[in-house]
Amino acid sequence: MTRVVLNVCGIKSKGGITVLNNFLKNNSNLDLYIIYDNLDLENHVSRYKNQFIRVPRFCHPFLNFFINKNLKETINSYENIIHFGNLAFKTKIYSYTFIQNILPLVEPTSSLRNFLLRIFYSYSFRISDEIIVQQEHVAKRIPKNVKVKIIGSVNFSNISKSKNSSFVIIYENIKNKNPNFTFELINELSKLDYKINVIDPEDDFSNLYNKNLLNKKLNVFSNLNHSELLNTFKESLTYIHTSKHETVGLPIYEALANGLSVVVPNQEYFKFDTDNIYKYKLNDLNSAVEACKNSLINDSETASVPIYYEDWNLNFQ
Repeated sequence: MTRVVLNVCGIKSKGGITVLNNFLKNNSNLDLYIIYDNLDLENHVSRYKNQFIRVPRFCHPFLNFFINKNLKETINSYENIIHFGNLAFKTKIYSYTFIQNILPLVEPTSSLRNFLLRIFYSYSFRISDEIIVQQEHVAKRIPKNVKVKIIGSVNFSNISKSKNSSFVIIYENIKNKNPNFTFELINELSKLDYKINVIDPEDDFSNLYNKNLLNKKLNVFSNLNHSELLNTFKESLTYIHTSKHETVGLPIYEALANGLSVVVPNQEYFKFDTDNIYKYKLNDLNSAVEACKNSLINDSETASVPIYYEDWNLNFQ
């Protein structure tokens, strides 16, 4: 049985937790030892050998200097290590680093955080034996002298299309998620009297909604778990995506898999074109509204859509 250390320090987002769970479900044949720094992960790692640590995030690239001797020896007694939180630290064993956050690669100077992460990424590239990415457009951002494995793929399937009538959109007050443009688009569609389901994970949109919008066809949903989110998708006809950059854009694929049409910016992270995918020019409100309108008039019963999946068979050394 292959013995693998999982370094999941730094994982906090729902996307990161989803990827970790997918790995665990598909690698039950491994002898795992997990180090983590987020107590929210306890339920996910408790059935494995594990160690909780408290080390500030900016120290994670140099974690080997901050952990005790016994833990360091335990880690180096294994055969492989996978760093899930974008940042690697030095070990004596074969090292994989999973890059899930693309922003430090495409906009490294957009913030001090991304600038520092870009520096730490470069360090991870130097000390890792392989870099793991989910999509080809991320692999293109990795230095050519680094060994890269792409784990994400798509299969096309025929899906029965939704027969509902509303739009669904996720509002997050995060710069890359385009919150100002997202709000403007919701506001514009609201003026046109469309039914819109807004998923508002952190209650960021609700404050704006209370002050600025009074459309009774606008429904705002907060604190949804993944199952509830998918149910909200299924009650809609078109999912609207507004992010500037994505490593995958999982909500797009989840919407497509549930029979929705999708409206997405014409960005490199989503390159597919089928009869239920409607693209618009990034940050162009008129283009986005037109794409939304067009998504409502496709009367076909089925559509061939890309279904995203990940192959975590790493052929461990």
